[in-house]
Amino acid sequence: MKVILKITGKIIIWILTVLVVFIVISGIIHSILTLVEKKKYKIGQTIEIDGKDMQAYVTGSGDKTIVLLSGLGTASPIIDFMPLAERLSKDYKVVILEYFGYGFSDSTKKERSNENIVQEIRASLNELDIKGPYILMPHSMSGIYSLYYAINYPNEVEAIIGIDESVPNQTKVNKDDSMSPFIPLLNELGIIRDAAYLLPSIDDGMNINNYYTKEQIKLNKMAAAWNSVNRTVINEYNMGNENTKELYDVKYPNNVPVLAILATESVADVEWLPLHEELISNPEIQKIKVLDGGHYLHWSKADDIVTLTKEFISKNLR
Repeated sequence: MKVILKITGKIIIWILTVLVVFIVISGIIHSILTLVEKKKYKIGQTIEIDGKDMQAYVTGSGDKTIVLLSGLGTASPIIDFMPLAERLSKDYKVVILEYFGYGFSDSTKKERSNENIVQEIRASLNELDIKGPYILMPHSMSGIYSLYYAINYPNEVEAIIGIDESVPNQTKVNKDDSMSPFIPLLNELGIIRDAAYLLPSIDDGMNINNYYTKEQIKLNKMAAAWNSVNRTVINEYNMGNENTKELYDVKYPNNVPVLAILATESVADVEWLPLHEELISNPEIQKIKVLDGGHYLHWSKADDIVTLTKEFISKNLR
């Protein structure tokens, strides 16, 4: 019996040693590949904000400037928004910003509060020498930041056109659980990258309408390996309840035109539409439209979003 236990113990120690070695090697390879890939495939222009690099993409021209702001955890907002930006750029100047912790931008330890994120947006637009007021086009969680922006800096926000955007009172209904501070180890040790290589055929539905090129799909998967569940993103996620609470029961400023473009899959939750209706303070210029599709509407309905955007702007903005 003692011999069996001794052999079993050695086997367990050997397995654990191999596992630790594999994880260490995985983390080292991941760190090297991330540096190489980010440098090789960088899209857009790099600007310095608070001593760190933030990535932006600017395209198109026109009297109106649309600023595309991504949802929580979007691997690379530049790639994610590219088909929509290309379509909008025929009529407007379009800016895509990659928050810290996203895409090609650096990470940060700075608190992911409404104020800090909005100040980084403002600083980025100033660094890019793009003058306001702006039409903010937030997806998902950026709806919170856009509302905060419009309330606190009204002269800089001309309108808000949301893509299935988050609203403050949603966490009154359902609070989000906090994520463990250890989750970022999945990113730092290269486990996310390993999973992507082991499961290469997983389809997240991004290219349902063939909006994205093969190169863009490839880059998006790389960006997921760089950024998924990194410490900056997890910090932002864990700030979600506090950021929404700061704006509980707030409505849109009654002089700001708003178009909320919601997804049918989200509206299937009976609370989603009423939560957006609660924000309306001026029904004459604040509207809700529902498009068939999922939460990432711009993956499948970019053309429809552009049509609604042009109609809304021509009717409500000078």
